[in-house]
Amino acid sequence: MVKKFLAAFFVSALALTLGPIAPSSAKEKEITLALWDEVQKPIIQQSIDKFNKKFKGKYKASIAQTPWGEFWTKLDATMPTRSTPDVTWMNVFLPKYANGKVLEPLGPYIKKDKKLKMNQYVPGRVAAFNYNNEQWALPKGMDAVFVAYNKEIFDKYKVSYPRANWDRKSLQAITKLLRTKMDAAGATSEYPLAMELDLQPSTANFLAQDGADFVTLDKKKTLAGTPTGIATFQYVVDLMDSRRMAPYTVLSETKASDLFISGKAAIIFVGSWKAKILENSSLGKAKKIGLVQQPKGKIHNYSVAGGLGYAMAKNSQNKAGAWELIKYLTGRQSMTNEALNGIEFPARPDAQRAYARGFENIDPQVILAATRTAVPYPHNGNPASLLPLQNAIALAYSGKAPVAETIRAGAAATQKLIDELNK
Repeated sequence: MVKKFLAAFFVSALALTLGPIAPSSAKEKEITLALWDEVQKPIIQQSIDKFNKKFKGKYKASIAQTPWGEFWTKLDATMPTRSTPDVTWMNVFLPKYANGKVLEPLGPYIKKDKKLKMNQYVPGRVAAFNYNNEQWALPKGMDAVFVAYNKEIFDKYKVSYPRANWDRKSLQAITKLLRTKMDAAGATSEYPLAMELDLQPSTANFLAQDGADFVTLDKKKTLAGTPTGIATFQYVVDLMDSRRMAPYTVLSETKASDLFISGKAAIIFVGSWKAKILENSSLGKAKKIGLVQQPKGKIHNYSVAGGLGYAMAKNSQNKAGAWELIKYLTGRQSMTNEALNGIEFPARPDAQRAYARGFENIDPQVILAATRTAVPYPHNGNPASLLPLQNAIALAYSGKAPVAETIRAGAAATQKLIDELNK
């Protein structure tokens, strides 16, 4: 008691001597933003810095970046606790977290906020984060997949560049010719084609383009195990087996974008979230990167498109600050800055024009065209139900199991889980 009295006395004496004390950073309420992309982090940090300046003495935000491979495991462990990040990136996994009651419904905040207007966002992206008639996140951006090619490699081997409106037969012919010429030159460590084997940059696109959706739009079926779907997977495996595409052993250890910008791959299928990597690479600065839409499959060449949003944790210890941060990061200023830096095609129409101005070395119009024709990213919001199929795809691509049997078994197991969810 004496110690408390003396402490209070000295604080009062100091206040009388020095006058009113300005709010210190120690009194600022901490807000943590969880994200996974190391490429986007520096640009988003610029918005965080401006937010902290605007709310100095009240809130102080910081970024907790965790690589994609560990992000969701860490989020699952922390969100039910008081140590959860206050704000987190959210994607098609939204239903899992909404059903798990670890996200804060944003409807009451939107209704109460007099300045926020939901019509400032692209309606489709707002709908993507509306589940069971509740808004769980504000939209950040949109993405799509396109094709980049290395002009230096094509010129070296005297092969014509991919043309607009090409198809998979053209892709087969180009990669076959490149492989033949690479082998003749002894360039065994070069590859005509590379792609990241995650769903969005490759497999989900091919299935959608062939009419064998990984998950149908009504989220009730997977068509991956149909004859059409199996043929699509076999097509990818044949590309690897014929060395027209980098093998599974390489693609499972090295990013396709790294192979491309280091001059080891002539063509890549790549997502818009890596556009700035292409732009800023030495290859890009030399104006040696061409862009084109994906080659047409059996039905179309449309990209599957996703997009991120900002969600609030139910257990956030500073929900008022978290809401202010979400609004700030999805505001026109922040989204325009992201667009200018090429890390995101904004979910706000009033910021989208800035996207094209952020590129000098690659053609952003190809990327914009891909977003305009894109189809929804196929997912049912329940990752566990899709895991058997994803494991089967990895096994089939590895060459350690027959394609047809493996995919059929994985698709059947996933369909059983989907059916149980829809009972």
